[in-house]
Amino acid sequence: MTSTESPSARWLRPALLLPIGAALVLHSLVYDFVCDDAFISFVYARNLAEHGQLVFNLGVDPTVAAGVDRAFAEPVEGFTNLLYTLLLAGLMKLGAAPELTSRLLGTLFGLGTLVVTLRLMERVRGRASLWDLAPAALLAASSGFAAWCSGGLETQMFTLLVVLALHELLADRHGAAGLALGAAALTRPEGLLVAGLVVLHRFATNLLVERRLRPTRTEWRFAIALLGVVLPALAWRWSYYGWPLPNTAYVKAGVPAGLGPAALRQHAVVERELLAQGLFYVWQWAWQSKALLALPLVVVAAVRHRRFASLALLLLTVWLAYAVKVGGDFMGLHRFVMPLFVLVALLASLGAAALVERLPARARPLAVAAALALLALFGFSQARLTRRSLVPVADHGIDRPGYLAQYADDRALVGRALAPHLRPDDFSFVGGVGVQPYYARMRAYDVFGLVSEEIAHTVMPTRPRPGHQKWAPAELVLRYRPTFIFHCYALHRDPARYQLGCGELSAFRAAGYAPVTLFVPGARADAQYYSFLKHRDRAWP
Repeated sequence: MTSTESPSARWLRPALLLPIGAALVLHSLVYDFVCDDAFISFVYARNLAEHGQLVFNLGVDPTVAAGVDRAFAEPVEGFTNLLYTLLLAGLMKLGAAPELTSRLLGTLFGLGTLVVTLRLMERVRGRASLWDLAPAALLAASSGFAAWCSGGLETQMFTLLVVLALHELLADRHGAAGLALGAAALTRPEGLLVAGLVVLHRFATNLLVERRLRPTRTEWRFAIALLGVVLPALAWRWSYYGWPLPNTAYVKAGVPAGLGPAALRQHAVVERELLAQGLFYVWQWAWQSKALLALPLVVVAAVRHRRFASLALLLLTVWLAYAVKVGGDFMGLHRFVMPLFVLVALLASLGAAALVERLPARARPLAVAAALALLALFGFSQARLTRRSLVPVADHGIDRPGYLAQYADDRALVGRALAPHLRPDDFSFVGGVGVQPYYARMRAYDVFGLVSEEIAHTVMPTRPRPGHQKWAPAELVLRYRPTFIFHCYALHRDPARYQLGCGELSAFRAAGYAPVTLFVPGARADAQYYSFLKHRDRAWP
């Protein structure tokens, strides 16, 4: 790596980017998993590909009289990644299984981000240099960035769209930037946050630097492109699902109206616990990603490249505050703040390049060697983090990728074992609403309310776990007369000795539910048997 610009740098960079991309692919394959939440999108995508309905539950509506058939049950937007789900549905229509294509897409989007990051580094600095490879190398070594090239979620697609929008803004292609941010908003709701901050930054720049308020023609193009993507999607969502936001937003933030003093006090306790969880989540990201140690370089970049750095720091500050407010995420290695990995890598690389360029020419090789040594130390620390994250445990309520992988593998085996025994008119309540319903092809609601409008909008938040704040009480579950209750379950090794993990067991027993046990072929030794609740009127082999 050198700070000396030459025409050969522009041609040497792609050759050096190839091994960096290969390193990212190899790093991501260490994880190579698909988490339970990804299968929620898979169910929606499959129902769209096979039945033309973007819903979770097809068939008989459990709230109406028996024998009354409907084209599909209550349409609920239980996903937050519309564009990604539509992409998966299109690939499923072509016969591609989402368990594979989701991982392939995540890796391709991650590689795309490396390419756009290189171009963005060049754009900010105003010239081609081998320094442009630095942020890509940092991302390839990052455990979090590599892990969520896997996982099966829309994380890397969203990150690529955000970074692409920033590049197009700096290139003064505002129409393309608006389209990219519009697509990002349809991929994750935080895309609207990014768009709002971009508009705020532009407004402040116009007012404080250019001394004007009237938008330019290019700024109008940005607004038209952005709104041209977002508004039709919002209108469709409202007409199809009946709400302006995805159902998951009401799971995380919805509080029923008319709460009494005791309920309000309980809600305040949950909010404080979520805030503490959010602070821990942000601290863990800052330390594990080494963003904290990059602060001096970020300061240098802020002084040297004010236009880009001011926008990047605005995004960093507001996004982290937002993460604290909502409690962060329950999944490890920071998928919730993934675009911030790219911003910190860019700012740190810009700061390092600026410092080296200020040195005398004869001191620069030593400084570049020191930078390479620091990159190697960063890679070593991330390798240790990768090893720890593969252990299947939780850390302060945050599930490591190793646990997410094991959970999904177990539920996939359970779902496959259940599938031959389920009937089309069965209806169930589950905890994890992804893997098990996908492989068992079951119709279900989850106790957290991700795919249930009633739970999302009427149940009081009682748990400080992001995305799982609500829990359907037994009386609500029983009103739906489910055939099976799968969130009251046990995975165990002895078919005769187990204990169902369920606080509402006595209420379910009183309503006519009793435990049954299923053998799960291929399961771990301590999870070969799966016990759950079945209604007494449903025959079981």
